Amino acid sequence: MDDKPRLAVSACLLGEKVRHNGGTAEFRALTNEWKGHFDMVSICPEVGIGMGTPRPTTRLVNDGESIRLVNPKNGDDFTSQMLEYAQLQADALVESGICGFVFKKDSPSCGLERVKVYREGHVQAVRSGMGMFAKVFTTLYPHIPVIEEGRLTDPRQAEHFFVRVHFFSLWHHEGKKGWTDKAIKEFHNVNKLFLLSRSPDAKRKLGRLITQGFDNGEHPETVALAYMTEAQQSLNVLTKTEPIAHAMERVLGPTDTIATPFAPLPH
Repeated sequence: MDDKPRLAVSACLLGEKVRHNGGTAEFRALTNEWKGHFDMVSICPEVGIGMGTPRPTTRLVNDGESIRLVNPKNGDDFTSQMLEYAQLQADALVESGICGFVFKKDSPSCGLERVKVYREGHVQAVRSGMGMFAKVFTTLYPHIPVIEEGRLTDPRQAEHFFVRVHFFSLWHHEGKKGWTDKAIKEFHNVNKLFLLSRSPDAKRKLGRLITQGFDNGEHPETVALAYMTEAQQSLNVLTKTEPIAHAMERVLGPTDTIATPFAPLPH
């Protein structure tokens, strides 16, 4: 497989001046060290719905019934626009073949966790939210690996995320040929040592998922999607090295080595 995996990235992280103040939040590891390993696609949801740059700040507000995306100064509500845009853009990105997404942390549109949510009648925000665009994307496409740039500052988390992206890229490449029962089983067999090395329980769970899917007469494409969704859920947790080493010793013996099916990861 010669094509570089395609990675969607919040545009401000790639150095584009799209933040509310007209500035950028360039994440230099993406724009310098890792750029050559991926085909990066930039996306800014606020600009995408026509807010422009510079623009008023927005925040997530809990009105007691739902979470809204609003301009706190004048009450302008961008919720409907963002939800519609997020669904259309998420579909377009996936159709284009992205294999992962790097989101801007703390953003009311792109943050994945601990985004500030304001409650009506309260001055203090609670960090319990998720950016509106990010929430739509991850709900629609839970099988695609995602991360915030803040976590990429940890070398172990960065390496683990890129491994997940490469794993998804292999699955995506194989899927272009059309999934069959045989193709799914072969994909699982080829990658079983990788799964054991990263998430010791994943191999067993995924093997059972494949068997149950075929026993229930599900279409191979349905089984393949369920397979990657479960795989990415299992891989989402960074496993400690001790359980991994123990699991591999049990399966292979302490003198064997584990070969990864992936190209060298970015440094």
